[in-house]
Amino acid sequence: MLFFRFRHCSRRRSGSALPLLAGFVLTAWPMALRAQSIDTYFPSGVGGYDEQLGVTVQSRARPLYAAPGINLDGFNIQPKLDQSLFYNSNPIGTSGQGTWGSSTTASVTAGSLWSRNSLGLSLGVDTFRYFSLPTLNHTNWNIGVGGGYTIGDSQLVLAYSHQSYAQLGTSLGTVQTQTPILDAIDSAQLSYTFNFSRFSVTPDVSATSYRFGTATVLGIPLNQQYLDRNALAAGVTTRYAMSDEGGLLLVVRGVDSTYTNPQPGVPSNDSKNFLLLAGLDYQAKGVWRYRLLAGVEMSTFAAAQYTTNTSPTVQASVIWTPTGTVTLTGTLTRSVQAPQSAGTNGFVLTSANLIADYEFRRNILLQARGGLQYAQYLQGGAQTNFTLGAGVSWLLNRNLRLSLDYDTTVQSGTTTFSTPINPNTLVSGQYNQSLLALTLHVAF
Repeated sequence: MLFFRFRHCSRRRSGSALPLLAGFVLTAWPMALRAQSIDTYFPSGVGGYDEQLGVTVQSRARPLYAAPGINLDGFNIQPKLDQSLFYNSNPIGTSGQGTWGSSTTASVTAGSLWSRNSLGLSLGVDTFRYFSLPTLNHTNWNIGVGGGYTIGDSQLVLAYSHQSYAQLGTSLGTVQTQTPILDAIDSAQLSYTFNFSRFSVTPDVSATSYRFGTATVLGIPLNQQYLDRNALAAGVTTRYAMSDEGGLLLVVRGVDSTYTNPQPGVPSNDSKNFLLLAGLDYQAKGVWRYRLLAGVEMSTFAAAQYTTNTSPTVQASVIWTPTGTVTLTGTLTRSVQAPQSAGTNGFVLTSANLIADYEFRRNILLQARGGLQYAQYLQGGAQTNFTLGAGVSWLLNRNLRLSLDYDTTVQSGTTTFSTPINPNTLVSGQYNQSLLALTLHVAF
């Protein structure tokens, strides 16, 4: 799977609905992961200048290099365009054939600047072209809208997003496809926050539909519609603000997943998922910031062949800013993932990542990164994915930024699940992959 990490160099603080909409879209983004990010519950960073408390290399405001956007009739509109040239040594993870390619990403977001209610809109399209492997060419697109209506001292928030995306066979847990699988997700969410001095309680409900396309395995089309599912979720998030240094959090959540096109003779993947998390967001007076969510996740299945799975779940991050120009960020997550291939009822995914950011100059940012993913299938078998990479970003002016990134991936472990329909469904196996990308970022 080809990923580009586009990083914003500054943050706007306003009353718009853009942060709300962005957070909702990120939590709805499916790929293989259904667990919500820790950034859903805790803010990912504090915008600011120089060495203020909580300011990191990536969140630091740089007014000379920040695109102001376009103000129009009470909205701030931010168009962006990214053009990349890349080389991928093994894009499908099986052939070992490399190819040059290009990626064009265009997006526009609009957020209201109103003092009371809010409205945000987003639209994005990205097209990938593989020069030597045109069968991998694909286009992703997404659209989202979110708004808040003020009732009392809070907003009743409603958000909707649609995403159409292509998935290659190199992701953990997916079938080893030779062509992109065209998938789609639609999601809607409603929430409201009740404020009681330092306490806040946020109930929310959401409905999400996941739809999967057709893979190509050993040259044969393999319909993935048996993974189609509808998910209804409801939860309550309770926060307690200790001080400016952070707060405490308690999350209770339930998800009911119904698969709409089950395979004949294959156990149903219908399930109910229950999640309980408690957490801490603490900004020390020194150079550390700690964010931790820990708890338990239980999955029960309609099919008697699948036993109830109870697993500890963790979402944690540590940010160390020893100087104004250096930030180290470590993250750890462990959660249960929905099945992405036939014959399995999901897997437990453990991920660890370490990112080092260094501000070489005000307009030159360096980054080194590493990550480890371990997938343990509930039906047996395991896989490991290790990534290592580095990048440099050159901020040319308010509108232009140039970045060069290199990432290498090593995945080990091969898992096969047998079903009456697919006697040998091979989940993404072992492969090596290197990716080099040069990207010009344009913002207005």
